[in-house]
Amino acid sequence: MQSETYVLLHRMVCAAQTQSEMEIVLRRFQEIIEATSNSTYGQDLFDGAWALACSAGLYSRLGEPQLAEQAYQEAIELFDTNDMTFNASAIRLALARFLAQRGRYDDAEDTLRQSLISLVRVWGVEDHRVFSAEEELRHFQLTGEVIEAYRHGMCQACGIGDHGADFGQEGRDKAER
Repeated sequence: MQSETYVLLHRMVCAAQTQSEMEIVLRRFQEIIEATSNSTYGQDLFDGAWALACSAGLYSRLGEPQLAEQAYQEAIELFDTNDMTFNASAIRLALARFLAQRGRYDDAEDTLRQSLISLVRVWGVEDHRVFSAEEELRHFQLTGEVIEAYRHGMCQACGIGDHGADFGQEGRDKAER
């Protein structure tokens, strides 16, 4: 797909408010999924996984949690099996948020943990993507809230203050925090 197509579809998702509008957008994603399902071309595989992930969000908005979870899982699988680990990690974060919103905290934590494991496997423990996944998992374990690490600012639960100050926890061992 051309970059303009991604933008257009994203705008359609954002603009869709009614059930019928969401179903129209969902049909566009289903067309992409079907058109790319037998391809081995990398861009097609990405497009199919991306369409599955977008479909998951729409299914969730339409009150179809089983279809949403299935679409998230299929998108993750497609990204993972085609060496698109970072993309799979982003969808795992969305799936974890989806699961937590439904009170499935253990499943959400397992999903965040799996994201961390797959990122470590690909990029090693010193990579910034791994640090972000660790921060997301730690925040969830402390608060039950799924966050995106790049948006994680002041957070008393995690001991993060403005500009890195740590809410008076300087003297405490990190394991105690």
